[in-house]
Amino acid sequence: MAIQRPKHRITRYGELVSYIRARIRDQTFPPSTRLPTEMALAHEHHISRSTVRQALHMLEQEGLVERIQGSGTFVRQLSAALPALSTARRIGVVLTYAGDQLNMELLIGIDQAAKARSYTVSFSYSLDNAAQQDRNLAQLRADGMAGLILFPVSMKSESPMIAQLQTDGLPIVFIDRYLASKAGYISDYVVADNVAGGYRATEHLLVIGHTRIGFIYNKGTLSTTSVRDRYEGYRKALRDYGVPDDPQLIFAYPGMYELSDGAAALPFLAGLARPSAVFVSNDLQALVLYQTAHRCGLRVPEDLAVVSFDDLSFAGYLNPPLTTVAQPRVEIGRRATEILIERIEGDTQAPCQVILPTQLVVRDSCGARLRIQQSIGRAQQGEPVI
Repeated sequence: MAIQRPKHRITRYGELVSYIRARIRDQTFPPSTRLPTEMALAHEHHISRSTVRQALHMLEQEGLVERIQGSGTFVRQLSAALPALSTARRIGVVLTYAGDQLNMELLIGIDQAAKARSYTVSFSYSLDNAAQQDRNLAQLRADGMAGLILFPVSMKSESPMIAQLQTDGLPIVFIDRYLASKAGYISDYVVADNVAGGYRATEHLLVIGHTRIGFIYNKGTLSTTSVRDRYEGYRKALRDYGVPDDPQLIFAYPGMYELSDGAAALPFLAGLARPSAVFVSNDLQALVLYQTAHRCGLRVPEDLAVVSFDDLSFAGYLNPPLTTVAQPRVEIGRRATEILIERIEGDTQAPCQVILPTQLVVRDSCGARLRIQQSIGRAQQGEPVI
């Protein structure tokens, strides 16, 4: 696991809100306590009075404090603050799809960690649509969520909605992928080590003797950080093993996991310059590839070795079983929730980026077992073993 903490902080009034909110919860500021003056808070936290006013206004909206003109700002009685405290223990989650294994296992991890800290979870799905994602985020914000966990839509590197939420000081943790924004906003995220996973998948094919190794992904998704990083791992492995990076061995499916998309890959696989092995960016694309290879008269792995990424439950039941990179989906959800709750409860450290290790699961589609059997056969016949 690698953890990086760039020098970046949430908005200054958001930091003060988190600080005071946490002190109210742990009873450092019990009910009826008069908070320090705006001037004192500004001096203590090295911020302007206008920033202090923004923070106090937000706390007043949450129902945690009451501002009495001429007297000051006071922590509200527990009975009056209960609705706000209840709201402050609610987490909003936006996933991409309902029912698929990747999203469901992420949600399992989120739910487990939230329950362990007595938080409740409200979730919705974007259907990998940016407009729907924005509507979901707006609704969760309106419902008073204390923080958000977001599985962002693919093919987007910018989001004005997310940028505004971050500016407003609402904690957000990305899972599976994140936004690499030119605008400069940075957030917490928890992802699999996609670079190392892509590297290991490609290296495995290199080690067993392949040099013409293709990379297959969905068109437009190289702007998605998970796919981009897997591609970078693929390219790095080729460089390290002295194999030329051939653009003719890169293929982008025009759609998203439709079996009909396989027709577009026929020239790529049927040509004389076709790859002998491919690294596919996810298991669902591998399903399409299997059908396409069959239509081309190619056998997996005899004619085309295949390695993929995700290790979804069906991978071991394909014919042949799929060699793929497993990522810790439940752990990603759990770690993201723990980080978010720490943010909600007052942690103002620089954004935390957690990269969890992956594991290559070797099955028959890569052809490693076949090559070993072939080598044994040559040895038994007295031929040179390559």
